[in-house]
Amino acid sequence: MTEQNTNILQELEEENKYLKEAIRQREAFIRNTFGTYLTNEVLEELLAEKKGLHIGGERRVVTILFSDIRQSTELSEKMDAVSFIRMLNHYLEEMIEIVNSWQGNILDFVGDSIVVVFGAPRVNELSARDATACAVAMQRRMAAVNKWNLSQGYPEISMGIGIHTGEAILGNIGSMIRAKYDMIGRNVNLASRIQGYTRGGQILVSDETLAAAGSMVVENETGSINVRPKGIKENVTLHDIVGFGNQHL
Repeated sequence: MTEQNTNILQELEEENKYLKEAIRQREAFIRNTFGTYLTNEVLEELLAEKKGLHIGGERRVVTILFSDIRQSTELSEKMDAVSFIRMLNHYLEEMIEIVNSWQGNILDFVGDSIVVVFGAPRVNELSARDATACAVAMQRRMAAVNKWNLSQGYPEISMGIGIHTGEAILGNIGSMIRAKYDMIGRNVNLASRIQGYTRGGQILVSDETLAAAGSMVVENETGSINVRPKGIKENVTLHDIVGFGNQHL
């Protein structure tokens, strides 16, 4: 082998090492950024995406779910810190399991609140159905959560869930050093406001979600309510969901 050919092989080997390291760093960045929030299936899809991860955004119709524990501030003041966090973490573990099973992607934990998007980063035409079914499963799981709470000497807790379907801006916000996959827009705010109208144990969804969720969704026979959420210019109709298929609250 000539000296020239040897040099070419060495250069190719160095380039191959560089490319492998670049791929390794990219995968590590994606896992560190999304691993806590996305299902394994979606995470692997991101890793396989040929276009790679970019800092940017897109507009897409998704279904947004907000959940929140009722009177959690009062509970945190009455309980010692270790017990409260232990109780909260157990609750979150139970909820995360259900969200993952319905292909929801957790974007954030705000205290005891959970912010979930259905239909991103992977498109899901049945996002409204899945989000509503997920909410029913979450509320049904609260019986087991409270059974565990009582066995540990902790108080019973209740949760409200609000869901809305609409267009949002989604993307990786930040830089390659520190980034977060998130969503922004009027419909995100509306989903949060809807959750604020719920009582403990209740699921409220918008007209848009109910229309897209399908026939398996069971609405409370008492009917809908009209509200004017803060920051929203028009009245919004909310529907009280009490079941999905043969699963009822």
